[in-house]
Amino acid sequence: MESNSGIVTLHDIIERSARDGLDLQRDDGSFPPGRNYTYDEPETPVRTTSHWLLVLTKAYKISRETVFEDAANSAIDYLLSDDVRPSGFTYHCRNVESKDKCNGLVGQAAPIRALARTSEVFERSDARETAEEVFRLHPFSEELGLWERVETDGSTLSFDRTLNHQIIFSAAAAEIAPTVNIIEERIGNFLDHLSTNMRLHSNGLIKHYVRPRFIDTICSISCAPRRRYDMLINEIAFHYYSYSDERRKKERGYQTVNLNALSKLKPIFPNHEFWRCEKLSRALDFVRDNENDLIRGIDTKHGSLVQGISIAKILHRFEGTSIEEHRERIVSDLCLETDTVFDILDIEGVDENTRIALVSVLTDLPDMDLP
Repeated sequence: MESNSGIVTLHDIIERSARDGLDLQRDDGSFPPGRNYTYDEPETPVRTTSHWLLVLTKAYKISRETVFEDAANSAIDYLLSDDVRPSGFTYHCRNVESKDKCNGLVGQAAPIRALARTSEVFERSDARETAEEVFRLHPFSEELGLWERVETDGSTLSFDRTLNHQIIFSAAAAEIAPTVNIIEERIGNFLDHLSTNMRLHSNGLIKHYVRPRFIDTICSISCAPRRRYDMLINEIAFHYYSYSDERRKKERGYQTVNLNALSKLKPIFPNHEFWRCEKLSRALDFVRDNENDLIRGIDTKHGSLVQGISIAKILHRFEGTSIEEHRERIVSDLCLETDTVFDILDIEGVDENTRIALVSVLTDLPDMDLP
């Protein structure tokens, strides 16, 4: 895959992906839905459309071509339509028996991030307002520093106990935090509690579930026992899974997911004391010590699909190093020899619609030449 100059850049990949992606966009502005690669469950078009919106927006910023602007606005229109928020509350992200339709906090994070990041580029105040509105729908416990899930019909479910979901949700909303006081305050409170809520194994591996202080958990349950009782179950599950080898394999996959999302918060909350805590240092050391194993791949379908790119972002943001120093890590996830831009991400065993939309992971990186 070469440009006319013989050099391929990250911007080349993004622009070509966006151009080819135009043929995939449907009349309503959406893109074909993918499947949750972890559990192979069907999704609605919300996540893939959110990812493609980021790609189209970046392509427009690179080229200023109106074809990308028009396609991006169509994707925004879809994400603002009644089809995806049928009751006017949270986004309908999946239809899986016995599971919520909102897909917890992580399902809502994708459209919030996409609308927040693109609203200013295309002067779409309605996109920004919707991102803020969906964020505000989620009850936040100041005592625990955690958000609760909200179903598509507006009913409050319970706390999302998965740590990476909480971090990803806060990182998505952080796109507009500096200009919205309530978002800034809640994310600040979330970071205040994170040094407690985030627990580690002795080697620095981040545990999958949040674990607030027990006394705080009990107080929270007493405020809403019917929907928060599962936090007591969480306390039991936390101890049980601490000794599970299978769970540790899963947690290894999510180490970079957690730290990559945290790295997005750091420049927006640069002075927060969490960045100086021992837990974060130990978690980063785990990535440095196990980088080769993480990039080679772990025998699990949990976690980041692009470990090299994730590690590059983490070290670039936390260490303040030049992104060019991480070129090899980025290239480890790319297939530059392909003639088809949709095969640029070297990922096996993933639904095609999900995989090709994941080129969005490149949109928050600065441009660089690739070998």
